Amino acid sequence: MKKLTIILLAVCLSFASFAQDGDGLDNRFYFRGGFSNPTNAYLGYKNTPFPELINKKGYVFELGSIFMLNNLDLADGLRLGINVDYAEITYHKFMYEDDFEYIDLYMGQVSTKVGPSLSFSPVNRLVLDGFFKLKIPWVAFGYFDAPDMPEIHEDYYLGAIDIGFSTGINIRYGILMLGFDYSNNNMKMNSDEDSDVYLGNFLDPSDTGDKTKFAYMNFTIGLNF
Repeated sequence: MKKLTIILLAVCLSFASFAQDGDGLDNRFYFRGGFSNPTNAYLGYKNTPFPELINKKGYVFELGSIFMLNNLDLADGLRLGINVDYAEITYHKFMYEDDFEYIDLYMGQVSTKVGPSLSFSPVNRLVLDGFFKLKIPWVAFGYFDAPDMPEIHEDYYLGAIDIGFSTGINIRYGILMLGFDYSNNNMKMNSDEDSDVYLGNFLDPSDTGDKTKFAYMNFTIGLNF
């Protein structure tokens, strides 16, 4: 993964070196991808860190635009805008294994995000964006693979349409774009076999709620035009 990250960074830097001059405070379209790290709040595990035997990893891909509100009279190098992610696709995997059993849990989500942004360009071609977005998850899935647990074995869960939020920053130089953001929402995840059975917050036995928490940090690299 480190080698892939270095290669992607080198490619993006080579594109950026050929980018035309400009302050970057115009409308922008972007695509980016990278790592998505589930936090300890993911799945409702609120007060204690993930057990040492649970490994977690994730990935994210986004398509979006920043629409600058140039009619608003702000200081030089400062713009308000509307930041829209048309699609954010996330995938997370949790792996538990000890001497007696192993469990794999796969989680995925497709969302749209929109909200205000504030962009600042301290020098030519360098732009910093801060944003806060409303998040609308359209669909989510969960899949258990637990061959040593007959009561679970293979279970599928589906969720649809909820509300959450996302906040973070972008660092843009030319067409190169780096992103760091935190995302949070809850969804009812129904079993495919019984609509009255929910994935819930299975890592926290004290929580009997029917909603599953999605909470993660994204670290992305991409291009903006």
